Amino acid sequence: MSTPNPLKVGILLFSCGVQLLDVAPLDMLGMVSKDYVEACQLPEHLISKALNIEYYFINETGEGPNQMTGGFKIAVTHSIENCPPLDILIIGGPLPSYRPSPAVQSFITTQYAHVRALLTICTGHIPALYTGIFNGKTATAPTGLLPMLKEEKPEVKWVEKRWVRDGKVWSSGAVANGMEMMGAFMREFEDFEGFREVTETMLGMGDFARRGEEY
Repeated sequence: MSTPNPLKVGILLFSCGVQLLDVAPLDMLGMVSKDYVEACQLPEHLISKALNIEYYFINETGEGPNQMTGGFKIAVTHSIENCPPLDILIIGGPLPSYRPSPAVQSFITTQYAHVRALLTICTGHIPALYTGIFNGKTATAPTGLLPMLKEEKPEVKWVEKRWVRDGKVWSSGAVANGMEMMGAFMREFEDFEGFREVTETMLGMGDFARRGEEY
């Protein structure tokens, strides 16, 4: 399957407790964008293999900026109503007490039907869990939540790992594991087969070492 050009990448944000580290993996993906590789003045053969990426910062209402932890704010580009179909959807982690509205659940379900990959970071599994897309799949979450999840959501095979892939669904453990998951995603995702050289070059420049799934 060829990689879409441009590649439409969205991150779903929430108004409660999303950390900047929940968003940081998106910046790793941005390192293999044509604009960034070109700005780094790398050889032409790498620039020619870089990705054209469009970014979508989404929340339920489309109103922004979206308040993050640590006093950070992120500009919002789309609501769940006007966001176009995406190729990759990243779900950042809200507070553990967050419960998605029916509209948010519908957005995730609709996008999941046609994305190439869906990635949940830290507690980003919570809104996805309500849609049922994890049912019958292997997934992970922050280690402190796993005992409760195993009891309350036995239809999911919960494992204690840094990150897990099951089909087109990727899930991470703690928030820092989202970076490790993104590194694995960029190196392993089949749609990026033609971009391996530029991916390894940029991840190497950023000193993003390979770390396996196991803690």
